[in-house]
Amino acid sequence: MPDFQVAVVDAFGTSHRYVDAFAAAGGAVIHVRSTPDLLPGVAPVDPARFSHTLFDEGHLDDLTGRLAALRPRAVLPGRESGVELADALSERLGLPSNGTALSAARRDKYLQIERVRTEGVPAMRQLRTGDEAELRAWHADLGRTAVVKPLRGALGHGVRFCDSPDESPAALADLRNATSALGERITEVVAQEYLTGAEYIVNTVSCAGVHTVTDVWSTDRVTANGVRDLVVAQILLRSDDPSTDELVPYTFRVLDALGIRHGPAHLEIKLTPDGPRLVEAGARPSGLPYHVADAIGEGQLEWAVDAYVRPLRFLARAGTPYQRRTAAAWAALVSPASGRLVRYRALDEVRKLESVREVTLLVRPGEEIAATTWDLTYPVVLSLRHPVEAVLRRDLNTVRYLDGAAMYEIDIPWLVV
Repeated sequence: MPDFQVAVVDAFGTSHRYVDAFAAAGGAVIHVRSTPDLLPGVAPVDPARFSHTLFDEGHLDDLTGRLAALRPRAVLPGRESGVELADALSERLGLPSNGTALSAARRDKYLQIERVRTEGVPAMRQLRTGDEAELRAWHADLGRTAVVKPLRGALGHGVRFCDSPDESPAALADLRNATSALGERITEVVAQEYLTGAEYIVNTVSCAGVHTVTDVWSTDRVTANGVRDLVVAQILLRSDDPSTDELVPYTFRVLDALGIRHGPAHLEIKLTPDGPRLVEAGARPSGLPYHVADAIGEGQLEWAVDAYVRPLRFLARAGTPYQRRTAAAWAALVSPASGRLVRYRALDEVRKLESVREVTLLVRPGEEIAATTWDLTYPVVLSLRHPVEAVLRRDLNTVRYLDGAAMYEIDIPWLVV
């Protein structure tokens, strides 16, 4: 029998590892699913790994009662789709909670930035609209590149980079009435100024309003397949990297503004010429497929265990800089076209690179491949680790050299590349 139980809403992907993290502290995980059906792009998980599985069937009172009977010590989200339900359940059960007052701002991209601005945190210019004429006029006044994306999107799906006031209304027209990565119908979009600067990922965990940084990553992007700033790699930084001097204080201001007092958060921030600016934040663990425990010993999931069931231990250690044991990175290949994949021409050379530890094929020869435009269209992802950062960065550059049209043999109805 476990010593305690916690509930994780939508414990898919990386957050499935909560099962092991809480088990190491003597606990078990109740899986609360926000919908009986699997969401788009979500791989199923083994229900035997959980002590119980509950489904939200649209009756919050009933779900709250069923969960209360299992006496969880905490309710926390596993991914973006579980944020609002976890807020509601934890608040109703009187458990450590971020509350529901700002739940919408933690999910809606427009409300999020407006909340940050209202709290005095520097933020980008933006517009929420479903009107093409309004968007064209706003973009003309902006006078620079705009980013148009779904209000409640995820995984980079539907993000459009628009250089002219004619392009942004076209992006709105294309997205309107489409479906987001989380299966929600799009009726409005948020248009935001394009932020110039290096982009970083800051991952945190909070306990009773006390924040700690668990890991910080720099982001590498390319322009490909009509997408500007397509993510192709993220590299773990040392905790004393000079960029953290600006990133960390700004991150904590954003967390406070969004009412994130308990649990993990994942922030994307750009260091612009005018200082840090939030791109977006998620009140849940990072979804990056990296092995952070190998690189720094523990990450968000392990810190979250302390935050929810060993708060005194968390508070005693909060603010301690993480120690990077080895250089680490995650990278992805970028398919140049759609069709049937025949083979990867240079994947064996990628496997031989000194820092490459894992190569995961998301598309195998013989399967359909799509031109990479967002997170769920990466054909191959890599995990890299090496004691010497220069070796790792050399290998990342070599991956970029090997990747490209020459990497792929793809059968397309009218040609072969």
